[in-house]
Amino acid sequence: MNTKPNSAGGQLGFSLIELMIAMTLTLIVAGASATLLSQSFRMRSREDIRSDAIADAQRALNIVSREIANSGFGLIDNGIVPGDTDNGSIRVRANLNAYTLETGNVEVSNPDEDLKYLMYHDDAENRHYLVRLDAVTKATTVLANRLNLFRLDYFDSSGAPIDLANPANLANVWKVRIRVGVTLPEDGRRGSPGYQPESSIELRSDVVLRNASQITY
Repeated sequence: MNTKPNSAGGQLGFSLIELMIAMTLTLIVAGASATLLSQSFRMRSREDIRSDAIADAQRALNIVSREIANSGFGLIDNGIVPGDTDNGSIRVRANLNAYTLETGNVEVSNPDEDLKYLMYHDDAENRHYLVRLDAVTKATTVLANRLNLFRLDYFDSSGAPIDLANPANLANVWKVRIRVGVTLPEDGRRGSPGYQPESSIELRSDVVLRNASQITY
């Protein structure tokens, strides 16, 4: 007796063509998911860098603003040193312990009383550092290493800009405008998925010298 295969039960598996189609679709979906995940990680990494850079700049700005505001304390001038001050750096002096009985309270001779701020540029590594120099202790402190801008502008008590062509005009400084900036380079190729263009962030602080309006102390 001849027997024939029973076709009522249908096929027991997938054909080769069906497997190839399924694998192709799976690879497409996996590739798209991997691309989206990679873009997400890149964007998160850039935002982390941005947040860290802003925090770094803000900390440095707060320190510089606070110490510049003390310029001239215990002195008979505003404490700004003309020979070491311009739009890219500033040196300020203050006799912080003028009203104490500590030794050396009659002159600027203690730590934190004679300070200079400026940017140091490392061209080899394309890094820029905002540094704090203490003229008394000779100590150098890096306040921020993510900045691309450190700019100072000076104004008299009427709000008029100080002309730095004549350094003697610095004796009339009443307010200092401090600007710090961070530039994030572009990330990826222009036109490609996840591309991030170059972006810049600038923070500003207007500092009125607390002692500039006083004549004697």
